[in-house]
Amino acid sequence: MKNLFMTAAVLGAFALTTNAVLAESPMHKGEHKGKMMERVDTDGNGSVSKAEFIAKHEAMFVKMDKDGNGELSKEEMKNGKKHMRKKMKERMDKMKENHSEK
Repeated sequence: MKNLFMTAAVLGAFALTTNAVLAESPMHKGEHKGKMMERVDTDGNGSVSKAEFIAKHEAMFVKMDKDGNGELSKEEMKNGKKHMRKKMKERMDKMKENHSEK
């Protein structure tokens, strides 16, 4: 369980850092702003509780734990990071596309 929370903390820090960097992007200001908050704030009260934060990252952990053994191997971490980078690139490409259409 300690590994789960440590992994959640690492992934959370990565996600928050990524969101902070994207928030500074001129293309990010506008329709994309606040999407992460909407995804994590499941009860819609305008803030993210510890339970909501942990639930989001536990779900990420489960997706990354391909063999379902409750631990992330180096390979699973590597693949998870690769997947997150791919998703981030897709979001950036979409933002660029939407920005160029304006």
